[in-house]
Amino acid sequence: MKLTLIKVIVMCSCVLGSVICPNASLAFEGLAILGDSSSTAAGSHPRLEFDSKNLWDAFNGKLDLSVTKTMVPDDFRASIGDNNGAPTRVGPSRRENDGGTGWIWHNVSQGVSSRTIEAHTLSYGYLLGRKIGLAAENILIAGENGTTASHAWIHAARLIDAREGDLPSKVIFFYTGNDLCGGNIASLTSAEDYGEALLDGMKYLALNGHVAAQGTQIMIPAFLTVTHLLHEPSILAKKIRLHGEEVTCKEARDRFFARKAETPSGDVSDPKFLYFSMVMPPSPVQFCPTLFGRDREDSAHLSQLANRIRAYREAQKQAVEKFNDWRGKKQPSKAIDAVYVSATETLNFVGEDVGADCFHLSPEGQGKIARALFSAMK
Repeated sequence: MKLTLIKVIVMCSCVLGSVICPNASLAFEGLAILGDSSSTAAGSHPRLEFDSKNLWDAFNGKLDLSVTKTMVPDDFRASIGDNNGAPTRVGPSRRENDGGTGWIWHNVSQGVSSRTIEAHTLSYGYLLGRKIGLAAENILIAGENGTTASHAWIHAARLIDAREGDLPSKVIFFYTGNDLCGGNIASLTSAEDYGEALLDGMKYLALNGHVAAQGTQIMIPAFLTVTHLLHEPSILAKKIRLHGEEVTCKEARDRFFARKAETPSGDVSDPKFLYFSMVMPPSPVQFCPTLFGRDREDSAHLSQLANRIRAYREAQKQAVEKFNDWRGKKQPSKAIDAVYVSATETLNFVGEDVGADCFHLSPEGQGKIARALFSAMK
């Protein structure tokens, strides 16, 4: 049975003592990002390819994944300057410690991901934070690849643990991909569950955090129109490396789940590499079958996806309204509120905005989100 927020708080009270609801404002001028792979900049590094040898080298530290200033979108370079220090990557919290292998897996998987497929200094949160003048270490990335809005309270708990409950002045909740991905439409997150999950995450911060002296604002950017990725000509024509072969994004998607018979591009005498090459998806379709699978040309299917995105946005707005109403009644003295940011509703992406798997965002795509949020903040 799924625990409600109240049950989780009661359970934590039994184990760890009463819920922390301090009045002191000890928090800091900063920015925290809670979300999925868009927020961690997974797959954004220009040197990554959808190629078994390339990713094998990344996992083994043989591929240079350092970020140079030339990789940063032009209009963000001045704000970063020569100090391109890394943001703070927030790890699993005490709430996730099950005392067993689950805790080990959370830490190992995030550590590997952070050192290989994530490029934190190219993420929209980092670009935005530096643009508004924040020090790199005061930009906190608390999201995780592959997660959905149901993880919002878990990521909120990570943020609470990061600085002993001190909250930054701005927090962004941006779950805008995986909730729309699944084996079929029936497996997608419902709009009601999506909105309630965001509300649970926001309440968790309000109940357990020290708000910033100037107040803490929670920003909920509108769910992206990811269906645009299916038909934009420059994306379909974008060339990528797919297991050692140069193909377009359209060709990569058309391959679906079929693996071609050619030998992998790496050292076939290494059994570990051979195993790795076989478990790696044959095409990017596996990331999001409901979006890139065989139904992507079916008008009824696309209509259902578009309707779900509109429903998610409405759920976001309602979650913001419910949170502000709840906070005003339950914690009127606490300076924390939420706002829906419509600026990301109209973002459309082109070929240069997507990375080497035709799904995750490139540095330019990350910059497009950062610009939209920066304009909204101004």
